Amino acid sequence: MLNVATTNQIRKLEADWISSCEASWGQVLMELAGQQAAKVAYHMWLNKPGKVAIVCGNGNNGGDGLVIARYLHLWQVPVTVGFIGAKIDKSEHQMNSKEAQINKNIAKKLEIEMKLLDKASALDFKGITLVIDALLGTGLDRPVNDLYKDVIERINDTRLAKELAVLAVDVPSGINTDTGQIMGGAIRADTTATFGYLKAGLLCHPAAELCGELNLIDIGLPPLGKRSPEISLSTVDYIWSLIPERKANSNKGTFGTLLTIAGSTGMSGAAFLSSRSSLRAGAGLVFLATAKSVLEHLPPGEVIYKPLPETDEQSIDSTAVKEALELVKTASAIVLGPGLTTHERTVLFIREFLSALIAKADSPHCLIDADALNALSKFPEIIEHKVKPFVLTPHPKELSRLTGQTVQEIQTDRITAALKAANKFGSVLVLKGAHSIIASPDGRVFVNPTGNASMAKAGAGDVLSGIIGGLLAQNLPPFEAAVAGTYIHGLAGEIASLELGMASVLANDISMNISGALDHINNNEPSAFEEAVFAWTI
Repeated sequence: MLNVATTNQIRKLEADWISSCEASWGQVLMELAGQQAAKVAYHMWLNKPGKVAIVCGNGNNGGDGLVIARYLHLWQVPVTVGFIGAKIDKSEHQMNSKEAQINKNIAKKLEIEMKLLDKASALDFKGITLVIDALLGTGLDRPVNDLYKDVIERINDTRLAKELAVLAVDVPSGINTDTGQIMGGAIRADTTATFGYLKAGLLCHPAAELCGELNLIDIGLPPLGKRSPEISLSTVDYIWSLIPERKANSNKGTFGTLLTIAGSTGMSGAAFLSSRSSLRAGAGLVFLATAKSVLEHLPPGEVIYKPLPETDEQSIDSTAVKEALELVKTASAIVLGPGLTTHERTVLFIREFLSALIAKADSPHCLIDADALNALSKFPEIIEHKVKPFVLTPHPKELSRLTGQTVQEIQTDRITAALKAANKFGSVLVLKGAHSIIASPDGRVFVNPTGNASMAKAGAGDVLSGIIGGLLAQNLPPFEAAVAGTYIHGLAGEIASLELGMASVLANDISMNISGALDHINNNEPSAFEEAVFAWTI
């Protein structure tokens, strides 16, 4: 796993680290950051030789930009520096921090071309092939002002028109580094060189889309230590450590029995996709309990079918609770929800079934998905503040129904929304979407790096519930099963898209590539996102 920092956490860490060292340590950190980012810039410049324009604010982010300018200049790269927002003192502009001002003075002694930009049109892109954004760093909490916004828009527009490459220093200027929201306007970078630790906002959309390739630069900061929230990025080595070992003397009982309660007439595919995905994820035995009329629509195979009483509309009836609870006795985990429908008698079944699980101290872990989540939104109080390790896997609309928040409120700060819901329901929560968020009531959060837009298809969520359910059946704890299952699911989608293209992947293709994802993990092959992040780390 890779630790991820909030704005306050990284600021405190840096301040404490500097105060525990000599007073000049802030200068050392700026030097290390700028030097390593200059290497990234140099490699980008080699692909598009020309002149480099570095646009600096008057804070430490601008100071980093000045260090980059010095190294590029020493490496014989033509460079020009433009300042905005700098203080004016007798026609000499001053930087806000001592460290940044020292680097500005050094750049002046080296006769690096520098000028003050009082308007966006003062930016001259003639002969420029690379723009380095060193305007605004972490902690932006209000919309960018007119000049900054104009400069940002001019860089973005020129990038499109002239195919400039853009490198963002630490973060693309104009984003909130905790939520990933755009604060009035933001740089669209081809590459972002971020320092010390990944920032939470860089992993959340829309900022994640503005970063381009995200590179993590080591500047010698100490460990983050215990913190709240404790945010991490899932990595292949961590996921490998969670995957249950397949010992030579195993049998199907070794890897657990999953009970999937799912399906209705017209929605048998959801039930089957989920069940088969559990087997592909390693579960030893999978029972699919569904409305009895559905059975004739299901293919023969490894999944064992169990008929349940049904409504007139051929969904599971409320009278099925007793039979379902009998099946629970042989299960090591449960998946409840795919394709159930929200028929009123099916909703009643879901309520009574969940109430019985809560009342039974030794009942197995249960994942609640899809229509079971929609049903739960009618009576969320039955799991609130209960000490019961459910796994909830909502997309934003389903979480909106559960919590009363709007989808926009949830998407504006996905990490906080997931944490609040996990705490409210005392359950592990997977907030699905690009870079899915997995949150635990104890304050742990994982951001998932795998997956792509090819997975925006009906049935993809059913595959995810099956994978996590299969891992639960193998006795992985709920949080670890959710973290690992989400990673496997996204990686399977990536593999499928390489063969079929982004538009043509079906949910079944994701399920078929679970084995390929597990092979990648067992071979310790990182996802594409991880490869980019670690490209510049030692």
